[in-house]
Formats: sequence, structure tokens, C-alpha cells
Amino acid sequence: MKRSSSAVVGLVKPAVRALKAYHVDETPVRIKLDAMENPYPLPSAARRELAASLSSAPLNLYPDPTAKKLKSAIGAMWNIRPDRMLLGNGSDELIQAIILAFGGPVLAPSPTFAMYEITARALSQDVVTVPLTGEFDLDADAVIKKARQTGARVVFLASPNNPTGNRYSDDAVRKVLLNVNAAVVIDEAYYSFSGRSWLPQLSKHPNMIVLRTLSKIGLAGLRIGVLTAAPAVVDELNKVRLPYNINALSQAAGLAALRQRKVLDQQIAVLVAERTKLYQALLRTPGVTPFPSETNFLLIWIEKDATKVFQALKKRGILVKNLDRPGPLKGCLRVTIGTPAQNREFLKNLRSILSKD
Repeated sequence: MKRSSSAVVGLVKPAVRALKAYHVDETPVRIKLDAMENPYPLPSAARRELAASLSSAPLNLYPDPTAKKLKSAIGAMWNIRPDRMLLGNGSDELIQAIILAFGGPVLAPSPTFAMYEITARALSQDVVTVPLTGEFDLDADAVIKKARQTGARVVFLASPNNPTGNRYSDDAVRKVLLNVNAAVVIDEAYYSFSGRSWLPQLSKHPNMIVLRTLSKIGLAGLRIGVLTAAPAVVDELNKVRLPYNINALSQAAGLAALRQRKVLDQQIAVLVAERTKLYQALLRTPGVTPFPSETNFLLIWIEKDATKVFQALKKRGILVKNLDRPGPLKGCLRVTIGTPAQNREFLKNLRSILSKD
């Protein structure tokens, strides 16, 4: 029987067919400020050590299934017990594992990281969203009410939040933790740029799961996400983790890179200082409103046509994230904090574009 591709596509779950794939702009540019990447590579000496570690990785064998050495290194850096840790191929895989294990409905504030909703819908789970306040803070009462009404099984709270950049108030998060019958996932992908964390409170809240990642601190290419929760919760999530999900090269590279922790910490300190400088400069820029941030990016509102500004920057070889669409982010762009030279170039071109409109 001959089948057409359209007939095969028809067999795909309706929930998946209704999705739009996560879009990554691959336009070649001279300054890339769209993806919250650390702009600094490791020093040459560190790269040589990294190359030596990779050359000795036994690629003919399966990797350590639980990445014990890498867990130990991460645990030492962030004070996380290895037996309370699960690693994933980026935080995305861990988000998927959480939804696979707990099911839905899945509740998340809006706007927030797109992969919570994309992953839940791909797994045919209902998604419930609750708007943030006008100041982009968490509306705890609305979240609790909606969670109870829908029977939500997972609540995702990105704090600091992407794309708004702010960390939710402690009182609001605590209120949600204490008043919902759901797993509450606090995604701290940008913890290193904030310095404030819910991790020390983990033992007080058995329904809390904390996510972090090595991507934002300068190791995005390794795709290593980190989950920590109560041991019993980690045991259940481990049942849906794919075997050998952290490959041998990522484990070897991660170990070598984390031996350069001082270098990574110095880079983060520079980026935090640059964030303050760029924020202050944008406050002085007519037609632009920057929002406070505890991340390695700034959300900015453009008084005039934000999409037109985005396109003009792109023509000049500077790529930022265009968030200009109907809703709370109308008129907004998101810019990653780059090197001092990149930030100056972005600011100079932004002001030039705005002055010509």
C-alpha cells in the first residue's frame, strides 16, 4: 500500500500538529545578543586541558549512566548533595521528565520560558497560564486559585524569570509552595547572576523541585541541566530519565570546565557589572525603558516600533530577541549582556536607529 507523507503526518497527535517549533534565529551576525550566552570563551590553557580530557574519553564504551564524577563537581560548586541530584541534556530534558512523571495539568505564569508550555502540549497535557502582575511579579493568589480549580499537578516558576528578568518576591513564591497540591518547580537557570536562591529551603518544602543549568555560566554547548529535590522525588524522576543521557564527551568536558570555576566566576562578575552599566545607559536613552534584571539579559520597551528597531539592528549585524507581539510584551526586545565592547556597540547603534525615526 502506497502512503503519502500527508497521510503519515495525519497520524501525528493533534496536540503536536497544533504546536509551533521552538524557533532559533540562525542569521549570521557580528554581535549575537539573543540567546543569553556567556560571550567569553575559556582561556587557552583551559581549552588545552579540555582537549586532553576529551581525547582520553572512551567513546567505544557507554558513559557513566549516572555521571557520578560530574555530579560531585556540580555538588561541590552549588552545595547540592549528589543523591538529591538528577542531570539532564539541558534543563529542557528535565522539564520533560517532570511532566512525564507528574502529568498535567501544567500551570505556569505568563509570560515565561516557552518550553514549559511547548513540552506539556507535546506530551498531550493541559496547560493553564496565569498572568503576572503589571510589575511582572507572581500573583500568588491567582496561581493558587487556578491550581485548585484545575487540579494542576505541576507549577513552573522561573525565578529569575525569562524573558522579564526579575526574580519573584519571596512571599509570593512561599505562598504558592504552601498552598498548592502540586509539584512546584523553581527554575533558577539565572541563579549565578542573582545570587539569591530557594535551594536552602528545599528541606522545608517537600513539593519543591529546583532546576539549574551550566548553560548560562558559560557552558551552553555542553547542554547540562541540573535538578535537585527530595530523594524520594529524585528516585521517581529517575525512572523516566533516558539511560546514558549525559554523553561521555559532555561528562569529560564538564569536569574539565568546572575546574576553571574561578575563571567562570570572574566572567560572571564582569557580566553583572556590565548589566548595571547598560541598564543605567538605557535609562538615559530617550524612547527606551529598561526593566530591572537579576539575569544576564535586559528586557527593554521601545516607545516606537520595536520590530522595526529589531530589524534595523539585525541589518547592522546585531541580533537581539524580538518579543514584540500582542500582550504584556508588546513593544519589547530582549538583549543579552555581552562584552563591554559589544554592549557599547549595541547601545551606539540602538541610539542611532532611534534618532533617525
